[in-house]
Amino acid sequence: MARGLNKAMIIGFVEQDPEIRATANGQPVTSFSISTNRRWTTNAGETRESTEWFNVVAWGNLAEIANQRLRRNQRVYVEGHLQTRSWEDASGQRRYRTEIVANKLIPMDIPDPLSQEQIAEEDEGPPLCLNQVMVIGNLGRDPEMRYTPGGQAVTSFNLAATRTWTTADGDRRDATEWFNVVSWGSLAEICNQYLSKGRRVYIEGELRTRGWEQPDGKKYFRTELVANEMILLGPRPKQEGIEEPDRDEPPF
Repeated sequence: MARGLNKAMIIGFVEQDPEIRATANGQPVTSFSISTNRRWTTNAGETRESTEWFNVVAWGNLAEIANQRLRRNQRVYVEGHLQTRSWEDASGQRRYRTEIVANKLIPMDIPDPLSQEQIAEEDEGPPLCLNQVMVIGNLGRDPEMRYTPGGQAVTSFNLAATRTWTTADGDRRDATEWFNVVSWGSLAEICNQYLSKGRRVYIEGELRTRGWEQPDGKKYFRTELVANEMILLGPRPKQEGIEEPDRDEPPF
């Protein structure tokens, strides 16, 4: 049984032709970026639009297929897990990069891909993109809730999801990914009330990346999982006034 869940499903447009390379032991690796477009209407009735970018990595046979089949402006379905890696650049600055490690790629061939301007004009019809992430993990700290100047509740916490797999040599491996989770409105109040450090929970939402500039001029980016659904996991809570049935007697 899996100890955690770390699953991302994205439908978006390839923003650059894939680049393939080989590791030191000859394993092919292909990387490319895709974008998703999201539109919504504010409480004031204004239409807003936002584009998210995703770094995708494919390995082995899937890397070769991606390099052969995918091209810029093509729509594609990507399924995999999120992984964040870090390194130190030439100036000694620690850098981070969040990627989707693909285990499934489905090209969605469109003879004449729509431009962003055409997408913006589409007020009706099904969405062209998908940005959905599902995570099961444990809270690393108690939630922190605050209110925006407009009075809307915002709750943030981090979540650790452990993924287990078996290598080609039969070795069992574990990897833990940490997610910055943000919830808004009534869900934020529920998360703040019922969640605590160590609690196991299911979170479903979408990835968003925000950036800001420090007074020293350095730019920073933070990838967050914006939750739209939360389910408490663990033992079923006991309800007052309901007694446990006598297990020596049939439950009917």
